[in-house]
Amino acid sequence: MATQFFPRVTADDHEVFQRIVRHYPSRPYAEWKEQQAKKIADWASRRSEIVMVDITPDEFTAHCEETGARPDISTFTAIVVTKGGRY
Repeated sequence: MATQFFPRVTADDHEVFQRIVRHYPSRPYAEWKEQQAKKIADWASRRSEIVMVDITPDEFTAHCEETGARPDISTFTAIVVTKGGRY
């Protein structure tokens, strides 16, 4: 069984991520959540384990500053997967 990691962010944090994460989805929060729910349902129908991972803009920024990583969607995704894998 595969494990899929999804970010869990607030509406306010979503707006901040849109400003600080290069290539972060530009759609409004409600649309982003709807799209995410569809992806989760699709993976769940394939019997994948779904792990929701909390992430904040402060955490993302700190990671980029500490590691020198680019503030882009690839780094955002890597943080979610790494953090989610700890649970």
